[in-house]
Amino acid sequence: MRKATPLLIILMLLFSLPAQKQVPSNSIGQDRGRFVEESDYTLLLEDGSSVLYHQDEALWKESRRQAGDLLEVTTIEYGSGTTHYKRYEGNRLIAEGEGERMRYFYYDERGLMAKSMTLMAGKLIEMELYTYDVGTKSLSSILTITQKGSSISYFGDPVGEPWFTFAKNDTFTKVTQISQNLQIQDVWLGDTKIKSVQVEMGDDGTLRLTTTSRGRQESELYSAEGLLVLHDTPSLTTEYRYNDDRSLKEIREESPDSQVRIIRYEEGRKVSESIYQGEMLEKVTLYPEGKGKIETLYDNGLPHSDITYAADGKRVLSIRYR
Repeated sequence: MRKATPLLIILMLLFSLPAQKQVPSNSIGQDRGRFVEESDYTLLLEDGSSVLYHQDEALWKESRRQAGDLLEVTTIEYGSGTTHYKRYEGNRLIAEGEGERMRYFYYDERGLMAKSMTLMAGKLIEMELYTYDVGTKSLSSILTITQKGSSISYFGDPVGEPWFTFAKNDTFTKVTQISQNLQIQDVWLGDTKIKSVQVEMGDDGTLRLTTTSRGRQESELYSAEGLLVLHDTPSLTTEYRYNDDRSLKEIREESPDSQVRIIRYEEGRKVSESIYQGEMLEKVTLYPEGKGKIETLYDNGLPHSDITYAADGKRVLSIRYR
């Protein structure tokens, strides 16, 4: 039997492969999926302007006007009726605004921002003055002047020891960035340090604030979702627990003498409160909706008596001993 030639074998393999349907392609960025020829959105480009439509409704319009080194960009959001405005001189932003609020920027001969002014409906409401380190040109201070008064912020070496300070009324605050996850804030009143706040970010997204004020230290721990989960003071440790919908379901308080109070909530309403001394239950209070409260007292862990209060929670209606 005559052997098949290599060319014949290749042709047989090609014709035996399953046929693949060709689809339109966007030719650039094939990993973005199949090209869709039609869309509900349309961008209309005209001389110096762009208008984005959703079906037949205009969403926003951006207009550009160039005059020498000056470039003005105006964006109108039709849904909110808001107008955004920016003006550039060369590559520098010299003005920006939204509605009646405008902010103007001024630069020195080195190209560093020297001053900014904010106006509302044409009236000056804030001015900021900037100073820089002569050698490194890094920002040294910002003086902010408003209708309510003035404050000044100072900035340290952004590479060696990142820190900044600001004064407000009679207080002076220094913020030092120890590491990417740790920051220290010290507050003085005159020459007396009145507060120090340590801000620590966990790798899991948690945030811990530790405050020292006049020798007293307390800390707050927030979850990655921004919920307060632990508040610790010298006299009380409080834990907060939540449902999946972020509503509070339980508070657990423990004092240094081992007294524990547990408060439970349902749909935002306090429904019960239990007090323990160590492991021994001392009192349980129930809060029936619209019916005052009922206290059960315990003796050596056993229920002793039930006290029923009126709707005001103060007037005793009955006492029952067990």
